[in-house]
Amino acid sequence: MNSRTISICFVRSMLSHCPEHQRAELFRRAGLAPDIIQQDKARISPAQFAQLSRSAMKVSGDEACGHYPGKLKLGTYRLLAQFVSEAKDLRSAIARNIQFIDILETGYQPHFKEAGRNAHYQIQPEAGCTVSPWVVEQHLMLTHRFMSWLVGTPIPLSYVGCHYPAPPHRDEYHFLFFSPMRFEQAQSELVFESRLLDLPVVKSHDDLEALVRQMPYNLLFMPSHQKNYTDQIRRYIRKSLPNSPSYEQISESLGLTPQTLRRRLRDEGCDFRQIRNELLRDMAIDLLQQSDASVQEISYQLGFSEPSAFIRSFRNWTGVPPNHYRRQEAAQFKADSVQSL
Repeated sequence: MNSRTISICFVRSMLSHCPEHQRAELFRRAGLAPDIIQQDKARISPAQFAQLSRSAMKVSGDEACGHYPGKLKLGTYRLLAQFVSEAKDLRSAIARNIQFIDILETGYQPHFKEAGRNAHYQIQPEAGCTVSPWVVEQHLMLTHRFMSWLVGTPIPLSYVGCHYPAPPHRDEYHFLFFSPMRFEQAQSELVFESRLLDLPVVKSHDDLEALVRQMPYNLLFMPSHQKNYTDQIRRYIRKSLPNSPSYEQISESLGLTPQTLRRRLRDEGCDFRQIRNELLRDMAIDLLQQSDASVQEISYQLGFSEPSAFIRSFRNWTGVPPNHYRRQEAAQFKADSVQSL
């Protein structure tokens, strides 16, 4: 297990236009208790999030799940991906992406400009329309990840600008973009170096078909990159457990000074403490869901000196103690099994 769990705040945003009477069925299909949406610190797996997304699209007949002024008919994203993938390089892929989106009723318009050494992919609300944070973060994230997939390597971002104030869950944005975030900006935009626009599109038609079949699940993950320090640190800590390597040990293992590593992590929009806590949280959730290990055993596996310290941390991460979390999961599994009979 090396995937990051997803905050319930994104589920709330995604389903904010879904009629309440339909939500219970959507949660059941994803193996989730309906009342999880009321738990401010609840988290779900990428697979559960993808299932919720697919089900919400199917039920509503709208790939935008009600977030745009007009519906996006099922299959729109497939057509977009096919059209954009015919580009020869990143520059023309972005141009095709903008050309396609311009014919949709989204409530916003994408724009692109080069200014000096930087390229700016921007989205601007149309007259009389309000673009929500969910629409901004999803459009920018999916555009960035799809373009990165097309050229076969993550496109490093200089920063991501958002036109709205920083939300309470701003730390979650790190895994959306692996980039510094700037809120309350004049434009919502992705900013990266112009030299990257010449990167060739390397994916074939068969590659695209495989991608589309698994959407949106596969776009919840960034393509791997050896210079992604966040993932390298997560892997190092995970392999070291139950020992807890120090920041200095990790920086030395990466061949960097502590100051340089701190700067590199800042460029990815996070810090060491955040990475460590998120990894332990996600591993704890996975162990509670997938194993029969006791809370005491899990606490020692994760390097806690006392189970009480682990229980306090888990409650802080998720809002509930670990045994309560496990009982919730077991009750939902039982309910799903009964309904499937």
